[in-house]
Amino acid sequence: MNESVLIGRSERFLDQIKRKQISIEDIQKTEEFFKLYNYLKSNMDTLQDMRENMEMKGYTAPYRSINKYGRPPSGEMKAEDMYDISRHSQYFRMNAAAKKNILDRVKSAMSSHRIAIGHLEEFVTIECESCHKKYRGHEISELSQKKCECGETNLKLHINQDGVYRLEIIPFLPLSGDYMVKLSQLSPISRKAFRSMVRILKQEKRGIVKTVTLVIKVMEDGRWVRKRVTIDANDEGNYEKEIRKQYGSNARIELMQFHRKKPSIINDKQVQTALSLGYVKHTENQILQFLPELLGKSLNDKSKVDIYQDALNTALKKANEFDTGEDPETLKTIFLNKELDERGLLDADGVLLESLKKDLNKKEKIEKCLFQEIPRIYILWDLLHYYLTTSYDRRNKYSGPFPYLRPELDSNQIKAFQDFPVEAVNIIHEYLGEKLEYIPHMANVLSSKFSVEKKMKGLHLQMGTAMGAAILSSKGGLSVENAALVFSVDSEDVAKEKENLSTLQKPVSNKAKRFMEMMKK
Repeated sequence: MNESVLIGRSERFLDQIKRKQISIEDIQKTEEFFKLYNYLKSNMDTLQDMRENMEMKGYTAPYRSINKYGRPPSGEMKAEDMYDISRHSQYFRMNAAAKKNILDRVKSAMSSHRIAIGHLEEFVTIECESCHKKYRGHEISELSQKKCECGETNLKLHINQDGVYRLEIIPFLPLSGDYMVKLSQLSPISRKAFRSMVRILKQEKRGIVKTVTLVIKVMEDGRWVRKRVTIDANDEGNYEKEIRKQYGSNARIELMQFHRKKPSIINDKQVQTALSLGYVKHTENQILQFLPELLGKSLNDKSKVDIYQDALNTALKKANEFDTGEDPETLKTIFLNKELDERGLLDADGVLLESLKKDLNKKEKIEKCLFQEIPRIYILWDLLHYYLTTSYDRRNKYSGPFPYLRPELDSNQIKAFQDFPVEAVNIIHEYLGEKLEYIPHMANVLSSKFSVEKKMKGLHLQMGTAMGAAILSSKGGLSVENAALVFSVDSEDVAKEKENLSTLQKPVSNKAKRFMEMMKK
């Protein structure tokens, strides 16, 4: 396929996705669920084909085609030749930029579709009313034709109460790869929240040695020759032995250089961006709905704050209209003081009223707390919930709602799970009704989960939602009832798992102690 045709076809397809409005209002209905799910899966298949075609055509490194090879021509170059070379170089650079941009959009769109599909798969369990077989998670993709393996199409949708999903972010994901457009639409304070979210998801693991570069000396044709070789790293590897196997017994290592890889919590840049955008934009919409009511309760005189904001907008508009080449900030200040004076918000000395100053400062603190903390709380809670309620094997094999998620975190990455501000959690409870709790020392809870997983490895014990709630209750300071409530499980199951957890960590009977001693050997 011609390159311009491939780029044009890809852009038209992405624009088609952009024009389609995604709605999750009736997603509980079987027909609506499959309509959205199959639409996203179909898009994903098309995007995958596009990406493969682009990678085969060298879109991953498009600027290599304009590199200059060989020596420059000798002698003086004519002016018209220089002009032609410059014009051709500009054309090829533009072409390379177009390739890079379209591949970037396709990758972003694929990441967003993966996230959306993962959240939908976590949201429901599909049951065949004929054979009563249940499909959940990635198994739902087997029902693309809305037909059970028994041949019947009578399917019933059950909401997965203990799943980890946030469907509200789906309409805000850059499904068409237009993440730059969506970023530009964020307010300044939401943009700060977006950057902090990306930093959380980029939290890196301590360096893992992947390869080793060796400078070696080998005997060739009666003389010593230095060579640089790269081999895969091995924790218990004898590199000198490996070198002697390849280059003979006289080979010697002079220098070793270790190359480390630092995987992130979400080990994909496009997924980090898409997730952060979805959570921030969804939260921004939620906050704007209850913010006026909250400010009305929190400020001494909200009406004056509204008048001040109106004056600020008017001053900014006038400053833009009467641009005389002066400093725009100076113009804005002049117009703002005039507007404030006319509205009676300045005292006799021309200074902003003290009560208004306090309200403005309080408003700024409230908005900062809401717009920057609530998105962070949402995503950290969802990640904590997912880590606590899933097994290592499941996280390792299936992407779920968080594609490219590390199945296990080290101590450096766990630092990203900082405790939530209590006041922000209280606001969430009052205005949003989310089932989440303030967890002191949240990082310790997560560390405990990974520790339990290591102890349970090979014991064939179930690592489910009840076990996650039990760990949350034991290490997070929540009662069994509260832990069961936030994870939507039965409190009796949580209490039982809590007992099992206690036995696993501290065996009480002699038989259990002997068993644990045997496991340690």
